[in-house]
Amino acid sequence: MEIALTAVRPDSPDGLTALRAYAGELARRWPERAPEPEWSEEFLADDPMALAPPSGIFVVARQGERVVGCAGLRFEGADVPPGAGEVKRMWVDPAIRGQGLGRRLLAHITDLAREAGLRRLVLDTAEDLAEARALYVREGFVETGPYNANPYAHHWFTRDLW
Repeated sequence: MEIALTAVRPDSPDGLTALRAYAGELARRWPERAPEPEWSEEFLADDPMALAPPSGIFVVARQGERVVGCAGLRFEGADVPPGAGEVKRMWVDPAIRGQGLGRRLLAHITDLAREAGLRRLVLDTAEDLAEARALYVREGFVETGPYNANPYAHHWFTRDLW
């Protein structure tokens, strides 16, 4: 079945479904650092509108009626370097991982960043998200020093767009 990528508001029904699934997966991976259900609600309350225009874009992947992935691009923020966009909230439903949706979401976000005139992308990720790190390296990101103080991040990446 075809998977459609659509920009939505993070507080829309599809946006919240995706963000809850993303937060739920992190909580399952990090039970000691992200106890449910409090952590997911705190996560959702952590300025989700930073991924809404004009501050950013949030893209949801739908397969039929089901939300199966998401990715965000943040334009503004004290910890986003000048001329850069930050990739945020990348998630693919575990049931369809390995089928190229992560690569497709990242390519779509990269295209949106170029259209917005950004010169590079940055992102951070956790130590145990090895699949995500491998994807970023395959897609041309290089590991760099920290650009923010995210307490969950252990790796920071950048990719020039021009």
